[in-house]
Formats: sequence, C-alpha cells, structure tokens
Amino acid sequence: MQRWESFQSDFEALALGGRMVAISADTVTEAAKMRSKHELKLTLLSDESLEVTRLYNLAYKTYTPVRGPKRHLAIPTTFLIGGDGLVKWIDQAKDHRVRSDEDVVLAAVREALSADS
Repeated sequence: MQRWESFQSDFEALALGGRMVAISADTVTEAAKMRSKHELKLTLLSDESLEVTRLYNLAYKTYTPVRGPKRHLAIPTTFLIGGDGLVKWIDQAKDHRVRSDEDVVLAAVREALSADS
C-alpha cells in the first residue's frame, strides 16, 4: 500500500487526474490501522469476506499457506477505469506476492489518456 501512496504522488504530479482506490482483504480495523500507520491518503476499502473479489472472479480457489488450512486469496489485479466507467486496462499477477509495476501503470494511464484525446 505504501508504494501506491508514492505512486499517487507521481500520478498527481503528472496532472493525470483520476483517483486511486485500493481494495484489501483485511478487516476494516486492520485496514484503518494500515492507513494510519502509513499515513495513506488513497481510498482504502475492506473486502474481508472477498465478496467483491469473487464478483470479479479474482480469488485463488485453493491457496495453501505455509501454515494453516486452505483458504481463498485475492489475485493482485490493477484496473484502469475510464471516466466513462469502462475498463481501459488490466494488469493481473500470476503470483499473489507480485504487484503491478508503477511505471507500467503510468504508461497505461498515459496511453488511455492519449486515446481519449
């Protein structure tokens, strides 16, 4: 989350507009603690039950952590949604430990903006 906060600064510095929203599988309480600890300004939503994650078909069906029982886990995914509400670009990781590269996301934003001009 903290790296996305710095990315938001780059996003704003480029005057690209837009708004960043992160959805976390953490509880509302855990998300609030993370937001406070890292002084996050981006919108952080909680999807503890993975309801939204499942609606977008973004849950690993059988993830087995090193310790503990099998459980569902969100697939890290970045969406670029245009002002018209349509998805312009998607980046999805094959590994739950990997997140979208900030430079790749910024390039996608620039491309989407130039296509809209």
